Amino acid sequence: MKRHYFVRDRRIEVEEIPNVTAVHVSTDEQGVPKAGAPSFGASAEPALRAETEQIMPRETAEAFARANWLFVEPSDDLVRAMEAHRRFDNAEEVGKIIRRDDGSVGITTTRINVQLKPEYNADECLQILAEHDLDVLTVLKFAPNLFEVNANRWADSLEASVALHDDPRFTLAEPSFVEHIPQRFVPSDPDYTEQWQWNNSGANGGTLGADVRAEGAWDLSLGAEVRVGVIDNGFDADHEDLASGVAPESGFFESSSGNTVFHQGTAGMPDSNHGTFCAGMVGARHNNGNGGCGAAPACELVLISCLGDQVGTQTTLARAVGYAANFSNEAAGADPAQGADILVCSLGPNGAVWNLTATLEMALESAATNGRNGLGLTIFWAASNGHNVDVSLDEIVSHDDVIAVVRSDSNDLEDNAARGNAVELIAPGVDVYSTKSGNTYGTSTGTSFAAPCAAGCAALALSANTNLNRDELRRIMRDSADKIGGVVYDANGHHDDYGFGRVNAEQAVLRSSAIV
Repeated sequence: MKRHYFVRDRRIEVEEIPNVTAVHVSTDEQGVPKAGAPSFGASAEPALRAETEQIMPRETAEAFARANWLFVEPSDDLVRAMEAHRRFDNAEEVGKIIRRDDGSVGITTTRINVQLKPEYNADECLQILAEHDLDVLTVLKFAPNLFEVNANRWADSLEASVALHDDPRFTLAEPSFVEHIPQRFVPSDPDYTEQWQWNNSGANGGTLGADVRAEGAWDLSLGAEVRVGVIDNGFDADHEDLASGVAPESGFFESSSGNTVFHQGTAGMPDSNHGTFCAGMVGARHNNGNGGCGAAPACELVLISCLGDQVGTQTTLARAVGYAANFSNEAAGADPAQGADILVCSLGPNGAVWNLTATLEMALESAATNGRNGLGLTIFWAASNGHNVDVSLDEIVSHDDVIAVVRSDSNDLEDNAARGNAVELIAPGVDVYSTKSGNTYGTSTGTSFAAPCAAGCAALALSANTNLNRDELRRIMRDSADKIGGVVYDANGHHDDYGFGRVNAEQAVLRSSAIV
């Protein structure tokens, strides 16, 4: 069945998968589904599990399963429960599956993000929301009059989006889909133990000097007094090579009873090899007798865990971005002038269209403009893995306020990543060595690790001159990059595979220090 909704004032058409209902099952503190699961009929669940791969990619189906989403044939009781917006036995949420033209899927519940015109004050906003029977779940503080709400009056958020779109008091009404937002990496040789990304000697088949010139940069800067926010699914915050650099403002988002709650601190934070590896690329400690080190070994790491099971909404991702820029967006009593100085994220689908919601767009724009107490937050994001993927189809990484990073190998050549005009920088991301969960270390490959490499190098440059605004730092990272690959760059110094070149931390620090 064809459905539609509105995002950034664009009409989006999707297909609703018939005769399938998505049900999120309650879990205990260990993440195990609670006893007394809803009764869907003796054969419905096994039959539909077998059919799931006809609806969505296997990776997506497995991620939803890990996140305790079941796809079932709706019984009469379940339909009535959905229509009445009641929880059904131990089901926290129920919804329908929608599929986009590119094959990606989402689950639509009654959660929707709305924004009212700026001329309305807080009381007027609440009155308008109440008029439409919209229950506030979260006040999204990174933009004015922006709320995540539960649309009680309508069957789901698509219906609500269409109905509210014509109300002139609303500037947006976009569904908050539950989606699979995976990590951008490809596992590789775990026995490769040299950090060629910092100093490439040419050993093991590499090319001498095909690195980010970190050693020259470290003579001038180690990243002190710079906070780097790292958004990922989870972290080993107690890792021996990270713990001393983890900021107390680190935190994580946890989904509970259909709502998402933020917890400041690392106690109870989900663990993830991917996030731990990314954090190590930025700021693993140096001279401590453990493993290797990160690009900026004296920086402070603000670890922000969201979408712990790779399933969630862009709303939660937007809240993570908003928190990185301004801790008071999520932590009551925090100083609004405090936040990260640089942000990096390596989450997103590989080789697929990723549409940007207005909610996440506002979070990015607010962070980029208002972060660092008005100097602006510099945002790095891993572009998609996958050869000849058009980077412009990923509206997050190609956004004007985001620096898209692809990956290079130890021979200074691009390696199997997105390409296009929005590619900004290339950095080492093939068989690079970093921290892994459980106080371990190893190698891995992906744009996921090129982005934090670039972000860590930017931290060195910012540490050398903390007065830089985000545009100045971005320009320094572009202008200091090395033109590698043996290809012809255009008149603006850009190449679709290599961006403006491979990151050069030493030159970035020198240029930063020279600006008065």
